[in-house]
Amino acid sequence: MCANVAGVEFTETQKQRLIDLGGAEFNLRFSNIAERERKFDEVEFALVKKNKEHLLRLLQSTRRPMLKQIERELTQALTEAGFTEVVTPSIISREFITRMGITEGHALWRQIFWLDSRRCLRPMLAPNLYHIMRELRRITAPVSIFEVGPCFRKESKGHEHAEEFTMLNAVELSPRKDANERLKEIVEVSLRSVGARNYELRKAESEVYGETVDIIVDNIEVASGATGPHVLDGNWQVIDAWAGVGFGLERLAMVREACKNIGHVSKSLSHLDGSSLNVM
Repeated sequence: MCANVAGVEFTETQKQRLIDLGGAEFNLRFSNIAERERKFDEVEFALVKKNKEHLLRLLQSTRRPMLKQIERELTQALTEAGFTEVVTPSIISREFITRMGITEGHALWRQIFWLDSRRCLRPMLAPNLYHIMRELRRITAPVSIFEVGPCFRKESKGHEHAEEFTMLNAVELSPRKDANERLKEIVEVSLRSVGARNYELRKAESEVYGETVDIIVDNIEVASGATGPHVLDGNWQVIDAWAGVGFGLERLAMVREACKNIGHVSKSLSHLDGSSLNVM
């Protein structure tokens, strides 16, 4: 292999093939086309072998994609920690969107999949959870609930975003301690359950909540947390303090699989559990 700057590179078609197979290094230079073709065949063969082995392991041993394994682990940890799972609709009203402060001038408005003038596919789980925890607060406190489900956004931000993705949101209304401390506890319980013990909390700005806390694992933002009282709470008749965090399950799968492209671990017809189905 030659490292001459003026050398021959992989073609765009070859690069895309290697990306689809999970390859990452393409800044190679070759002295001639024949050398490039030999190297491409070598790298492709190794990646195809790796993808086949992964798919066979899924079919013959693990049986469940990493995305579903992570969902199971988080669900078990949260229920054992006293949270109750809820299931709510994927189609929500325009009113629920505007109650989240998202109007036609908002950056997220353009990312919403509208079904008609009054309904859309939910871009987040928070609106339904606001509604549910307000109703349950009439019965008891604290209210500790979570939901796992699909969300939809017209995304264009690259390899860590997908138009259909899976969120797990956990929220506790009326916690028995400081909301920020309770948020840290929920994050710790959740990430420990999926084996992510080395993580970082960073203050960030959200398009919806303003000041939030991003949870970073291996330089990937896997979750975002917030606390209330918050200015949005009045739109839902919520008056108590709360702590909540939303995990992107595909992001967690990326970390566990050391995958660079979210599309490979998302719901797909070209990839399964991070592996390409085009391995012939």
